Amino acid sequence: MKSQHPGDPKNYKDLFSLNEGPGKGVNAVCDLEFNISEKPGVFLGHWSGNSFWNPNLTDIENTVVDVGVAANGSYNWTLEFQCKNDDDPNKGIRFAAVNFYHKKPLIDQDEFDLMMDRLKARGLSWLIEASPGLSFVDQKKCIEQDSYPALDAPTFLCGQKGVQKAPPMEAFQCPGFLKPICDIANSTKCVASCVPHLKDCIQDKDCVESMKTMGLCMAKMKQKNASADETQACLVPDNKLRSDFVYCLMDDPGCVSVPIPPSTYPECQDTEVKGDSSFSLENALGDWYKVKGWKKGELVECLPCQEVKFWKYSPSQPLPWPSPKPPTGTEETYTVISSSWHEQDSNGKYWPMNQTSLWGPRAGHAGYPGKEFSTGTMFGVGYQENYTVIHDGSHDSEPFMVLYACGRTKQGEYVSGLILAKTPEASDAQQSKISKVLAANGFEDKDWCDVDNSCSKEASILI
Repeated sequence: MKSQHPGDPKNYKDLFSLNEGPGKGVNAVCDLEFNISEKPGVFLGHWSGNSFWNPNLTDIENTVVDVGVAANGSYNWTLEFQCKNDDDPNKGIRFAAVNFYHKKPLIDQDEFDLMMDRLKARGLSWLIEASPGLSFVDQKKCIEQDSYPALDAPTFLCGQKGVQKAPPMEAFQCPGFLKPICDIANSTKCVASCVPHLKDCIQDKDCVESMKTMGLCMAKMKQKNASADETQACLVPDNKLRSDFVYCLMDDPGCVSVPIPPSTYPECQDTEVKGDSSFSLENALGDWYKVKGWKKGELVECLPCQEVKFWKYSPSQPLPWPSPKPPTGTEETYTVISSSWHEQDSNGKYWPMNQTSLWGPRAGHAGYPGKEFSTGTMFGVGYQENYTVIHDGSHDSEPFMVLYACGRTKQGEYVSGLILAKTPEASDAQQSKISKVLAANGFEDKDWCDVDNSCSKEASILI
């Protein structure tokens, strides 16, 4: 879509649309402004805004290199060449592209071949040969789905709020593949605010399918008033590209009601449970297996195939958003904890899962070193956990650690208990030591499950 800039004959407006995702997809309308030069067909383009579709090119050289003249003197097609040099002269061209514009959305092979020959004749065959080469626009889908945007469609989805004011969020039309989520959301306005987090997901078939399946599952669970554990299965298997969008939906700002867990957890005993004064973060570094879980706490602790890995936090390699960063100046006191396990989806199939977060001292080093703190996200919900290292047996001939935690999310408060060892299964001698530690700290051995790590070699830690 192109039009003369109203009231300014020296400027040219290039309003173009992008359609992403299955079905009718998501429409983004973007606005380029071109200065008309004294040379016919030579323009300087200007982009305003910051979109995830925008390659962040402020000024773009633009030239119409050839046209297809119709019988009445108008143009049937044009070939447009765009480029920009890198700010560093030694790096050469930063961006180059060619656009094949035609008045018809679908053309036959002969017409395309003619345009291609004319492009080569202009000395631009190197653009075709360079990676990634030409990309064909699927106009057929837009015709069949009637998904072309209106001529006056807003540009806010292209990140150009400064160019055109975004319409009220209430006017947001939920695309087909997000409809199951919109149906259970607090408002479409809230879902619209999360659309920018779909950057990579809507271009990835697996992520879009995962989003659709998740929405349908959660709608079904809501109808039957399912438990929190049943609803949590809708988020299995995990999808990294989906996670940012889910975090926006479920946590910040939160558009979908977060399932409330059962209120059967015992009260937090963080004050009563004593920490091991001999513990050091250095002792935790490396690979561990979760061999036992407290059945009265989070059920995830008793799921199969549990591995845990600790490594030092590096400011140069921070955890990706939405994971928080340590307070400035305290980075060296933190580690990263990455847990993996297998969990069932809503159909009963087990999938490998992962949770990666920060692990380090509490504010003001309260209770340090036996009292620690962890924060991160899981299933699109942020959490904060106060850990107690009940026993640090990392220097034993058969190393193990006993941990207790009190956590909080938007779902409420919970408690958890786990035992880590260097082997997938605790030996009889190690089990005896563990039982004595548990009894000394007010826990009964019968309340702890033995984790099935027979599949531990198959369960990889996903980072």
